[in-house]
Amino acid sequence: MQSATLLTLALGLSLTVPGPAAAQATPPKPPSAPPPAACTLPAGPLPALTRAVFVLDTSGSMRGIGDGQADIFGQVRTELNRYVRVTRPDRVELLTFDAGLRTRRGFDRPAGTAQWNTALQGLRADGNNTYLYRSLRAALEPLTGGTQYVTTVFVLTDGIDNDTARSFTAAQALAAFRERGPFDRLHYVALGTGIPAEARQALAASTYADGLTVPLGQVPRLDGPGLGSGLLRVEDAAALRVPLADGTRVTLATPDARTLRLAEDVVAGGQVRLQQTGRVPYGAAAVLCAPRTTAPGRVAPRPQRLLLRLNLQSPVTLLNPGADRALARGEDTVLRYRATPGVAVGGLTLGALPAGLVAVVSHLPGARDFSVRLTNRSLNPGQTVTPLLRLPGAGEIRLPAVQGRAGGRTPYAAAAVKAAPKASGPTPTPRPTPPQQGPAGRWRDAPAWLWALVLLVLAGGVFVWARARQGRSAGAGGGWRPLRRSAAGASTRPRPALRPAPIPRDEPPAVEGIEYGAGRVLSLVAAGGEVTPVPIPLGGPFDLGQLARVPHLSGLRAEQHRDGLRILRVPADLEVSQGARLVEAGDVVRPGALLGVAVGRAGRAPHPPLGTLAGLGLPLTLRHESLRHDAANVRAAGPYGQHTVTLPAGQSDLGTAFGAPALGGLKVTLSGPNVLLVEVPRGLRLRRSGETAPLQPGSYLPDLTLVDLPDEP
Repeated sequence: MQSATLLTLALGLSLTVPGPAAAQATPPKPPSAPPPAACTLPAGPLPALTRAVFVLDTSGSMRGIGDGQADIFGQVRTELNRYVRVTRPDRVELLTFDAGLRTRRGFDRPAGTAQWNTALQGLRADGNNTYLYRSLRAALEPLTGGTQYVTTVFVLTDGIDNDTARSFTAAQALAAFRERGPFDRLHYVALGTGIPAEARQALAASTYADGLTVPLGQVPRLDGPGLGSGLLRVEDAAALRVPLADGTRVTLATPDARTLRLAEDVVAGGQVRLQQTGRVPYGAAAVLCAPRTTAPGRVAPRPQRLLLRLNLQSPVTLLNPGADRALARGEDTVLRYRATPGVAVGGLTLGALPAGLVAVVSHLPGARDFSVRLTNRSLNPGQTVTPLLRLPGAGEIRLPAVQGRAGGRTPYAAAAVKAAPKASGPTPTPRPTPPQQGPAGRWRDAPAWLWALVLLVLAGGVFVWARARQGRSAGAGGGWRPLRRSAAGASTRPRPALRPAPIPRDEPPAVEGIEYGAGRVLSLVAAGGEVTPVPIPLGGPFDLGQLARVPHLSGLRAEQHRDGLRILRVPADLEVSQGARLVEAGDVVRPGALLGVAVGRAGRAPHPPLGTLAGLGLPLTLRHESLRHDAANVRAAGPYGQHTVTLPAGQSDLGTAFGAPALGGLKVTLSGPNVLLVEVPRGLRLRRSGETAPLQPGSYLPDLTLVDLPDEP
């Protein structure tokens, strides 16, 4: 019985376990299809600029000549211009071809520029043949900057390759774009013709190219579904326009899904809605993905991957919105900004300005604060200019508009030109003057000693006027440039307290700049922009004020140096700056530099209600001065200026008094000749100069109080 049981068990095992032959006969299980690529954010630095490359067929067929069937060249030019104006690429490459590549031109931010418009108008479709693959290879091979630009290439043609030499295939042409990034795309747009089989195979085998055929006589919108740029700058999370068809399902990859996500995952009205739930750093990257969609005329469609640059908050904050921007001729204004963390202040530039307005961007190394100084040279009254501030990789920002107004000062250099010019040609021989009757005749017949006395009196009057004007310039001048301060917070070059004097209406404007040219030529720049050269000695020290006969430059001494111009002395009431740095004795100014000049003045605010303190710069200090038992002055000072307000008896909020939200909740009250600290808001710290311990409510403000503000505005 036991043997029969064992035999039955062995027989069952032999039937259930296959042998080697049986295992080989079993067909293998087919591998499963690979899952679709996940929507992820590529590692490493990503491009921040956009580049459009137009490879345009300029053979005669584009105008309906020869074997052409429709004149569409004008429509193509119009569409190129519309695309550039709408998408505003940072770089455009415009290439034309027929029997090979004909022209290649590059443009930086060309939208609306005269250079771009002229280039478009100059395009002509008058070539012969369509050597497409040879031309495309020559167009793509030099393209570099894959880590800087997201590149979109548009190939626009109404023909097929008819190069009899067959120099290159379609696959070789597409492979010529070697320095590609993960978001670069190429769109082959066939205008009223089909895409040949060879080109279709090359597009399908490529990892970045696709094709589109359109009906005869039509030109597609190059920013439409399936086309457009691979990089989008997001400024409004609630309405992001995307080059995707309505109904397309999308997914989003962000560095932090808790701060930004999709409000809806379907494209509607050509837009996608995002939902922001936290602070998103300016310029942060995200990726929007969509599956491959097929449509009539599409060849080798691909999944869509769009790089998003999230500019959901302003990259800069205007610190002095109340700055006067109505400028007469010769006047200027300074707009002060603070950049958002992550914005490269060193790469800021300004767009093109009219000849009548000059702008200079200044900043300290490593600082987030910067300034834009706008000077009206010759704007017409009522003329309005809106400058554009260009951020590296972050597009453009419109600055507050500047308007010219009537009035202004007579240019300093122009006043000297009004002197009687020398007559050209030979000097006429003077005729003998007959005796004159009346007072004029008696003056001409006056003795020589009387003329000498008159000249002596006039010279004395000129000397007194020059000294008086020097005092007025010192009292009424001024500048926005910061004083260099020591660790204790005091100026290393204290300015004397000068009493301002009234300025006559017809007083010529003071010199506000010194230009030391590349040829070691020194010139003075007046407020109106006029430049007047000053002959300076090649060796030995000299006083610029004496050489140039400019009273408020007296005492500014320098000498020529092998490396440039060595500054020997700067008067205590004069500030000479190069950019945002003060020039001091011992500095050497290199050729090609432009120096700013400003006369020191008392930093007393003429009127109490001055608005925000943001334009003063950091660090801030507070000083107080008792006027009487029921009032006191409190002065807030920074490296760029000072504001003073008068506090009445009782409790006052300094944030309200100064109109500065950063000081909101800082409350004080008068206590006899002292100012008593009542309340300090959270995040704000007051301390004595040289100390780190904060002042507590209930203590008196010292003579000099340092104010520590939060880093964020």
